[in-house]
Amino acid sequence: MKKLLTILERIVRGFAPATSGVQNSYRNFVTALLAILLLSGCVTQPLSTEPEQQVQLNVPKQIQHNNKNYVLKSTQDLGTMVHYVYFTNKESGKDWKSSVELLHDRNVQNMSLQERIQLREKVYDNNDVKYFNLTTEKDTLYAFVIYEPNVSQHDWQLEVARASDVQGCGFVQYQYSLKIPQSRKLANMGEIKLIGYLKKYAIDKEIARLHQLKWDWRCELPKAQSVPN
Repeated sequence: MKKLLTILERIVRGFAPATSGVQNSYRNFVTALLAILLLSGCVTQPLSTEPEQQVQLNVPKQIQHNNKNYVLKSTQDLGTMVHYVYFTNKESGKDWKSSVELLHDRNVQNMSLQERIQLREKVYDNNDVKYFNLTTEKDTLYAFVIYEPNVSQHDWQLEVARASDVQGCGFVQYQYSLKIPQSRKLANMGEIKLIGYLKKYAIDKEIARLHQLKWDWRCELPKAQSVPN
């Protein structure tokens, strides 16, 4: 139990900037936290005490997405998985409008893509997340989630992701998140029309971009450091 609490604490510190933030919804945070625990195997697999000995994903320092430049600002290696968060130069985990995240799950449990989908569906259902979709195409997962505004989070938050197993790496996910202000126009729309609007003018376009995304991830073991005589 003590080890699990330590894991939870590390996940909270590592993921709060992007998935919860200071102003994001509690539901969003709980969903992300549970999903990470389940999908990374943290509950049943012990964390490595020497993550530097495991394969490392060759991540860029900067990522171009939708004509914006995102800079790597946070890295959290939890042993079984590594989480990378990118923001534009002027934004941070406390104040952001869009972000890019990379998730590298070393897949120590050898989970299949279908098992991951089933777990995500269960987590979303258990946390009353109404608007999401998980589909596969050529052994690749494409997903979106829509989080509604609430008392603490006044914007709509959209997340789209592409993920797959990468030989020699494990499971790699690329996620783009976007906040859309709750305007009078959106507030006056009915539920069905509103979700259709968000899908047509934001989610569908971003999913199309993910289909065109260069998917050339590689992993390698860290280079051994020479010991001085």
